[in-house]
Order: sequence, then C-alpha cells, then structure tokens
Amino acid sequence: MALEAIIFDMDGTMIDSMPYHAVSWHKFFASKGIKVSDAELKEKGHGTLFDIMPRFFGENISREESYRLGMEKEILFREMYAPFMHPVAGLEDWLHTLKQHQIKIGLGTAADYSNTDFTIDTLGLRHYFDTIVTSDLVPEGKPSPAVYHYAAEKLGVSPANCLVFEDTFSGVAAGKAAGMKVGVITTMHKPDEWEEKGVDLILSDYKEANLDYIVKLFK
Repeated sequence: MALEAIIFDMDGTMIDSMPYHAVSWHKFFASKGIKVSDAELKEKGHGTLFDIMPRFFGENISREESYRLGMEKEILFREMYAPFMHPVAGLEDWLHTLKQHQIKIGLGTAADYSNTDFTIDTLGLRHYFDTIVTSDLVPEGKPSPAVYHYAAEKLGVSPANCLVFEDTFSGVAAGKAAGMKVGVITTMHKPDEWEEKGVDLILSDYKEANLDYIVKLFK
C-alpha cells in the first residue's frame, strides 16, 4: 500500500457548517408546520436529501418531491451561512501541500451540487480537486461506502491507497466500509469520542496535518 489520494467530506470537514444546517432545518420544518426536536434532527437528519425527506414526510414521498423540498431547505441554508463561511483552519495550505506532493484530491459529499458549488467556489478551492462527487451522482448516503468507492474509481486509485477526512460517525463508517484509512476533524465530536472508533488520525484542524505521518500509515 501507498498513499495515492485523500478524499474530503465537505460539511463539518472542510467548513464548520453543521450548526447552520441545523438552524436552517428547523426553519424549514417550521415553514411546513412540523416541529422537530434537536434530538430527532440529529437522529434522522443525516445522509442525502433522498435519505432524509422520507424520514420526516413519509416513505411514499417521491424522489422528485424529496428533491424539491430539499432545494427549499438548502436555499435557506445558503442564505444564512454565506456571510459566515470560512474554511476549517489550515485547509488551503494543506490542499496546496498535497498538490505539491502529487497526492490526488477528491471530494465525496452527501450534499447536492448546488451546496457543493456554493462552498468550493465561495472558498475558491475548486482548482485543487481532481474529482468532486455529490449526491446527484451517488444518491446513496453514508454510512454506505458508495460515494467513496465512486470517488476512488474516478481518481483511478485503489481504495486501500486512500485516506478519507470525515467528521461524523456515519461518514467514518462509510470510509472504513470502503476499505480506506480514515482521519477525523473534531468539529462535530470531541477527540475522546473517537478513541474507540478505530480511526487512524484525529485532528482539530488542518494546521495539525502532517504528510510524513500520514504516509507512514500506509507502510
């Protein structure tokens, strides 16, 4: 094995956006006359829009209606988050380092293309990525490994030679199920919450990332 590619989740991993997603979800549900607790949102509000909407609107909801409702919610999110968006500390320097060392870079997210374009273009980071995989391409949400398998295929690398950066339990499960090594950014969970999750790397931000250390994980 040898490190050939690093694949990033987006929300909570490249940007600390999850609190804004939570507020926009509550605002969206309130507009539909639905009261959702924080606990219920945490339990059911993960995955792609195609995963989430049936949990709240019923299993008979069509994919078209799931997408339409999801776009309503994501517009709210973008309006709320745009003035506050900033990358996780050290992200661009880390991406630059990877490019310098010819490490392929992918993005594998449960977000749709509109939120993904909004994020990477607002941050001005698109030129760093060799492939970008959204829920429009892979609608099967994490913890399924599908998005990471697809990203590795597009990058032309073996999953065994990839490291995933994630922030959630379901995302880590997806990376591990894909046969990849997994590092976490502690925006969503404290470091001690990861100690028994079998992750390979725990960072508070990308200022702590060390390429020499990561390369050794593959030897």
